[in-house]
Amino acid sequence: MTDVLIGVFDLDRGSTGDALLLSADEQQRAQRLTFDVHRERYIAGRAAVRRTLGDVVGADPAGLVFHYGEHGRPDVEGHGAVSFNFSNSESVGILAVCLTARIGVDIEKVRPDFADLRVADRFFAAGETARLQGLPADERNLAFLRCWTRKEALLKAVGAGLTLPLRDFEVSFEADEPARLLVAGPVLGADGWQLLDVSDAAAGYIGAVAVAASGAIVCSAHREPQGQPG
Repeated sequence: MTDVLIGVFDLDRGSTGDALLLSADEQQRAQRLTFDVHRERYIAGRAAVRRTLGDVVGADPAGLVFHYGEHGRPDVEGHGAVSFNFSNSESVGILAVCLTARIGVDIEKVRPDFADLRVADRFFAAGETARLQGLPADERNLAFLRCWTRKEALLKAVGAGLTLPLRDFEVSFEADEPARLLVAGPVLGADGWQLLDVSDAAAGYIGAVAVAASGAIVCSAHREPQGQPG
């Protein structure tokens, strides 16, 4: 059994003191952002990651030190067993954490006419493109987003980002199909992989979590303590 912790955050509801949790380099990055809304969302997201991971490992959130791999995948110094990944789109942030398996997450806010068959033809597996083209036009947008976020979550779990070809593996994305990896290909190898759909239609986003585990997965939701609104 694999335990997965998932936290969803409203990045427009940051708390006073969020910035105090950030490291010097995180604070510098925040200051380099041109628009206030982007700066405030970045600070809220980094603070949410730190608070959640601090709860998981029993450490001071402000004292956590992150190291980043060649393609940006982070880990926590002194807590090598912790696999985590964060994704945000506009005001929504989502964090996935696992102590026993590699994990990745990706979300995208739903936007009208986001689906582009030219992008699918360039980046998706041939089978995915054919299935997408075969859907009714009014279903393609959400199907495209389900496909994209599931593939991105898998690549983020591997830790290679978009340096590996999206065309070499295939996922489900039809509305009546559960989230799953259909063809692993050489990119994902022989590891067992599972996909979780973490979309929220009411909040207007499509999301996916990828876990390098073949057995049962138990998900729990992280509830961040309410802080004083900033």
